[in-house]
Amino acid sequence: MSRRPLEVRAFSPELGERWDAFVRASKNGTFLFERGFMGYHADRFADHSLIVGRAGGEWLALLPAHRRGARVETHGGLSYGGFVVGERMTTPLMLEVFATTERFLAAQGATEVLYKTVPHVYHRLPAEEDRYALFRAGAALVRRDVLSVIEPAQRPRMQDR
Repeated sequence: MSRRPLEVRAFSPELGERWDAFVRASKNGTFLFERGFMGYHADRFADHSLIVGRAGGEWLALLPAHRRGARVETHGGLSYGGFVVGERMTTPLMLEVFATTERFLAAQGATEVLYKTVPHVYHRLPAEEDRYALFRAGAALVRRDVLSVIEPAQRPRMQDR
């Protein structure tokens, strides 16, 4: 039995509930990727979010994104972005997801992608398949942001003033 090929399709509003359910069950999704939160910037960013899955079936990854001209960004209205992936994502599958998405975007005239990864402190199941795929694709690091996290159980004592 052969695997069905991957396909990429654009997000459409009628898929919102399924999108949000996928985000909540994903390895690395957070509330920032839920459609209600992403819609906050709808007036500033032309949504170009994508869904990658098996032809006619299972969703494997979501790409919250917007487009401005020939540039696609994951996602300008969010602090971080990148592929939101299901629990069954593997490195070989992510390489296939990247290649399929790259072909899809090129066919639509995109010439540049700015990809912001999800910081792994937010991953429910830590993995960096996307970072490896970026490396394999020859991606250039053009920006690095700082992230500071305080776990509620480890919160430092407040200063007295």
